[in-house]
Amino acid sequence: MCRWMAYGGPEIFLKDVLFEQENSLVKQSLSARESHWHTNADGFGVAWYGQKNTPGVFKDILPAWNDSNLHSLAHQIESRLFFAHVRASSGTSVSRNNCHPFSHGEWAFMHNGQIGGWAHMRQAVESLIAPELYQHRLGTTDSEALFLLALTLGLAKDPPKAMNQALGLVGKLMREHGVMEPLRLSAACSNGQQIWGFRYSSDQHSPSLYYGTPTTHAQEHFQGQINTMASEPLDDQASHWCAVAESTGLVWSQGRIQTFAITPTL
Repeated sequence: MCRWMAYGGPEIFLKDVLFEQENSLVKQSLSARESHWHTNADGFGVAWYGQKNTPGVFKDILPAWNDSNLHSLAHQIESRLFFAHVRASSGTSVSRNNCHPFSHGEWAFMHNGQIGGWAHMRQAVESLIAPELYQHRLGTTDSEALFLLALTLGLAKDPPKAMNQALGLVGKLMREHGVMEPLRLSAACSNGQQIWGFRYSSDQHSPSLYYGTPTTHAQEHFQGQINTMASEPLDDQASHWCAVAESTGLVWSQGRIQTFAITPTL
């Protein structure tokens, strides 16, 4: 499975969380602590928001620890909100188009988990994506398909509702196709202003998800304000982190977190 983190807060360099943490995302790409896949070497990606409404995106198929371009960019790019993801493929090819985060317009999305039986489910799930969005499908992953399906269902207006509907429809298709493998999700999306996180599975074994307050080198620092969501804590300070419960979503806005129940619907 993959590892990811999302940051929102005072402007910092990407390196401050990608490289300069006890358990940074780049370290997790070599040795994840809370995943069956300890190594996440099938590519990486970052998406960041700056002066424009749409995110900048950089991704490649090299392992994150072995890409000098990522290291250079992370030392130069400052952002108030950004995503980062290291990939461990669950079956689809290792290609740039299959690396996260995915973006469309002002939205960015990344995912850890699986749609069970994806090889059998792909056509059925893709058939639910609106034609005007399907033309932007570049890769073959279940993650990108889920993102485009959520956009089809109104992600831009109501992310929790759209994700609940997407999960409900995918779960229904899995049952109709007799798929026994689980649907598992730890995901995040953003419009550059807010960040939504989702933790859900059909078998109550969701990928891990946390939110917290790791120390950064931000020139501004607001005591107690949440700045990070992550697959696993970026440091060993327990007081910095809260675990997200099963079937729970959260929304980050201006340093505060609100949670909501994930209840897939049709």
